[in-house]
Amino acid sequence: MSAPANPSNPRVAVVPFVGVGLAAVVAGGLIAAAIAHAPTEPLVWLVAYLVLVVGVAQAGLGIGQFWLADHLLTPARLWAQFTLYNLGNAGVIAGTLLNLPLLVDAGGVLLAVALIGFIVGSRGAGDLGTLRWLYRILIVLLLISVLIGLLLAQLQAV
Repeated sequence: MSAPANPSNPRVAVVPFVGVGLAAVVAGGLIAAAIAHAPTEPLVWLVAYLVLVVGVAQAGLGIGQFWLADHLLTPARLWAQFTLYNLGNAGVIAGTLLNLPLLVDAGGVLLAVALIGFIVGSRGAGDLGTLRWLYRILIVLLLISVLIGLLLAQLQAV
């Protein structure tokens, strides 16, 4: 495996994604501990969403893009992805917990745009071609899960 194309900006490229991802995993764990005595479906969903989507997926997206991009990722692009991904997650979470399907939809659209940005950000070939395609497949699976989540939110609102 070769070195990433982004050694000049590793903090900008990785730290925000990993930092918020780690914070989300910790928050999910704390919420799980707090609700363990009387879990509700929305709070159990929140814990899973925080850990898997906001936490693990976000850290993986940031790290993967950093390692797989064969071009320098600009701070503007990275901050746009970070902002879209987290605003999208905030919209999905708030819309789900408040039963506001349009807010879930808006959050889902922001997530989809961010995920497409991660696919574009990982473009290139080189000796990381197989890893790059695996990364992209995972992003497509996340996109499919966003679409399924939007459909479920609409069905639940009916």
